[in-house]
Amino acid sequence: MLRASFQAVGCLVRGLGLLGQLALASMVVTICYDVVMRYVFLMPTHWSLEVNTFLVIFIAVIPASDVLRSDSHLRITFFLSKFSPAAQQRITRASALVGMGFCALMTWKGLGMALQAYKYGDRMSTPLGTPMVIPYLFIPVGFAMLGLQYLVRLFRPHGEEQPTQE
Repeated sequence: MLRASFQAVGCLVRGLGLLGQLALASMVVTICYDVVMRYVFLMPTHWSLEVNTFLVIFIAVIPASDVLRSDSHLRITFFLSKFSPAAQQRITRASALVGMGFCALMTWKGLGMALQAYKYGDRMSTPLGTPMVIPYLFIPVGFAMLGLQYLVRLFRPHGEEQPTQE
């Protein structure tokens, strides 16, 4: 049961990682389009800055759980490498607990922001007028999934590592 739950979280997390890659590709395309329109045709877009601002937020939080799953984040191991493997495992589990606590706080506060933006109908004061609930929802969704991935890391049997490449 626990293994099946971990696999389900892994599938969700990999999906979010793929969405992050698609968002990054979308940013490249829309920024290039805006540059061409602005400097070649002298007709800048009015939406590119707003869309890409939200995509940066998306890229920062939504695929974070996949980065943790694949252990592809930057890590400073100078002090950690000085400990025995058993102590390293305890430190890794303690950091997972701290990470889960931080993610719970960010999910709770982010959900509060999103609900408030929805309740009051907050919108960007730009030509697109994007409802603020959309980018605000990136925070609780991203941190909830990151917290779940920390939970997987916390209860993963010793020595069983997630693969870095599929």
